[in-house]
Amino acid sequence: MDSCVSSPVIDFFIPTMSQSSSYSAREASRALIEPLLNEHVDRYVLPNGLTVVLKQSNAAAICSVQAWVKTGSIHEGKLLGAGVSHFVEHMLFKGTSKRQSREISESVQSGGGYINAYTTFDRTVYYIDMPSENVDVALDILSDCVFNSTLPEEEVEKEREVILREIDMGEDDPDSKLSHALFETVFRQHSYRYPIIGYKSVFEQVSRQELWDYYKERYVPNNMVLVVCGDFRESALKASINSMFGVAPRAALTPVYLPQEPMQLAERSQKLYEDVQVSRIGIGFQVPGLTDEDTPALDTLSMILGNGNSSLFNLHLREKCRLVHQVDSSNWTPGSVGVFYIAMMADPDKCGAAISEIRSFLEGLRAEDFTVDQVSKAVRQLLVSEINSRKTVSGQASRLGSSEVVVGDIGYAKNYLDSISNVDPKQVFEVLKKWLRWDRVSLITLDPKESEARE
Repeated sequence: MDSCVSSPVIDFFIPTMSQSSSYSAREASRALIEPLLNEHVDRYVLPNGLTVVLKQSNAAAICSVQAWVKTGSIHEGKLLGAGVSHFVEHMLFKGTSKRQSREISESVQSGGGYINAYTTFDRTVYYIDMPSENVDVALDILSDCVFNSTLPEEEVEKEREVILREIDMGEDDPDSKLSHALFETVFRQHSYRYPIIGYKSVFEQVSRQELWDYYKERYVPNNMVLVVCGDFRESALKASINSMFGVAPRAALTPVYLPQEPMQLAERSQKLYEDVQVSRIGIGFQVPGLTDEDTPALDTLSMILGNGNSSLFNLHLREKCRLVHQVDSSNWTPGSVGVFYIAMMADPDKCGAAISEIRSFLEGLRAEDFTVDQVSKAVRQLLVSEINSRKTVSGQASRLGSSEVVVGDIGYAKNYLDSISNVDPKQVFEVLKKWLRWDRVSLITLDPKESEARE
């Protein structure tokens, strides 16, 4: 079947609940998150400007110690597009002024811990999960790495080769290429348009001196947040934090200019051709950032449309129309601007029909197609996902770090959970019509190379 006629989505839903049932669903959601809303978190700032966030959790004798540096790929200034933040992350466990690289890993392992790190657009995070009795070991190692790394020249070249292989793997991955192309299309001004890992030709030119300068400028205590979550004695922990993280001096921090992304006002598209058998389709809509009042409803809409086998896209495009092999949606909202992203995989001869059908489907949705039942289900899925992310002390520390670093307010997570639990069908339909506008879509297709000859 090349196409099919869109039918009312109401057929896929359970009949609308009564007002009393709606109230019960909302109360059930509130009960689900109530323990999270009442959690105690201790936040304070050291004299050198380093922010500390502590949360006790006595479920197990484990602590997660996380050093969040407020620097990512969008903060690279004159080196934008070089992947310097990610490069520094690779180098930070390669040795300090008092530890060799092997000593770092051996100290963590002998203490029964696990060490790792990651880089995103807006932060670089280093973390050690460790038995509580050895929390001072984790604090000592992380403070040493973030403040005293030496970035040895010979290790710089070794890690450059490692990262070049990562870049090559990304360039060989059609899904990665589609994602990069979408971001370059959606973002014309904002630094989100540059890949976190950097462009190969730019990355290859990064010198050890440039890495060092970036590290010394951005890895200062007044640009960091230390998060500790787990089973600890508060007085002893605070004393250790003061002695290990409080000694580094506050430093001047040059502000980084982040261009604001103008509102997209017209359709944009890009066609890619690769050595693939199945076509990929990326559909993006510019949406507001994480703290916008529409974000909870957009997150709910994304669950309803494209999360799982019972989602509307899957039922209509895959099960009914037989136009796609896979379809899903997500609402990516890291900062001041985001992307509502729909991803599809289809046979090349059905690609055009799939795009036409999803447009017709979205534009044909009505207010009555979003019922209390469907919204309540999506809300509970979002809340359960949030609860699951906090099952470990590492997950709890990550949520706190994200609120403090990405949003800038440690209490935001509670407000978000509260807002999610109050989303209703009317809000979901309103954000659909407000933000998922086809006259402002960014459309990326990745087709087999032989298709290019037929264009």
